[in-house]
Amino acid sequence: MNRLAISLIIIAFLASSCAQSQSIFPEPGQNLATPSSMAVDVATGRLYVVNSNSKVLYDWQRGSFQVYDIADPLAPALMLTTDTSSFSGQIYLDQATSRAYVPNRFSESEATVEDRLYIFNVDEASANFGSVTEEPAGRDAYAIDCCYPANRAWVTTSLGELQYFDLANIGKPNSISLETQLDTGGSLTHAEVNHITRMDPLAYLSREYGGILIVNLDDAGVAGSVAVDYWISDIPNPRGIANDGTDIWIVGEGNECDTQWCRFVMVLDVSILTPLSDNSFTYQVDKEDAGLLLARIEVGKNPQEILLTTEYAFVTNQDDDTVSVISRLSNQVVATIEVGDEPFSLALYTTPAGEEKYLYVGNVESNTISIIDIPTLSVVATYP
Repeated sequence: MNRLAISLIIIAFLASSCAQSQSIFPEPGQNLATPSSMAVDVATGRLYVVNSNSKVLYDWQRGSFQVYDIADPLAPALMLTTDTSSFSGQIYLDQATSRAYVPNRFSESEATVEDRLYIFNVDEASANFGSVTEEPAGRDAYAIDCCYPANRAWVTTSLGELQYFDLANIGKPNSISLETQLDTGGSLTHAEVNHITRMDPLAYLSREYGGILIVNLDDAGVAGSVAVDYWISDIPNPRGIANDGTDIWIVGEGNECDTQWCRFVMVLDVSILTPLSDNSFTYQVDKEDAGLLLARIEVGKNPQEILLTTEYAFVTNQDDDTVSVISRLSNQVVATIEVGDEPFSLALYTTPAGEEKYLYVGNVESNTISIIDIPTLSVVATYP
């Protein structure tokens, strides 16, 4: 079921019990309201925060986009709040054009097939600083990645397709179908995807029902092509995904560790899964049989997002209120850091000299941002 549809059932019940729902769910105003995505621009000293309000602490229809001054990275100062609908997803910051792109999945019914892509003007010299426009995007548009080829952004949906936009001439998106025939004789359906990472020309997508889809982006717009080259089928409940230029790192949980339920980060060497052309089906791949699995590292409860630095992989554990720190050298957890309630989103602050100095952690239940000092792996500030 559409994630928002579930929340709307809850909201409808509460609204039916109370004459004035606004008194129960106030406007988010300038508060943090489920900070579900963040981006840092060190050159301008800004932190951009997407408040999805998916925990429904405030008016269930409302979310926001915020700009913070981080001239002092330990003391963010709110500059601007722009109202949005609730349930926004990830953020892509285009520093060259001073625009921020955020998919939004505020669907009012399961029958909805179109959500939206927000475009925020973050040019502070502009008279329209903070203004927002919308373009159509597919249902449950969530993750966004850019740019391959130049100016082309990719957006995940629950429509069984990967959508793409030309940011230089944005309009209605085109799409790549993700529903495909397999080399085993079966078919891959229910191709709802939520996270994306790229090692061009391939994109790696977390599938809602399990597995990683590997898509050849060069097949976009090519008539008759099968764009899904591979499906790594034996990865349960994948969530956040990242790459280091060679391997992919996947967050998930399921019956994976000696047949027991566990929460994990998997590191896969996908170098043998090279781009295909003129393939008429998708190859189904087992990660062990194909020799892809380099490491499986157990992390905390309900892990969500992952961010890679030169030395570490950081993972938010939503039900433990912690961040797991994995050494990329040893593929072992070297620290577990207590943060705010239900950590989710991550953003990296790198100094102008290039030092990976701070990690911003968005806590979606306490509506705070924990700031971790990377050299000492400790929380050194909390906002607000």
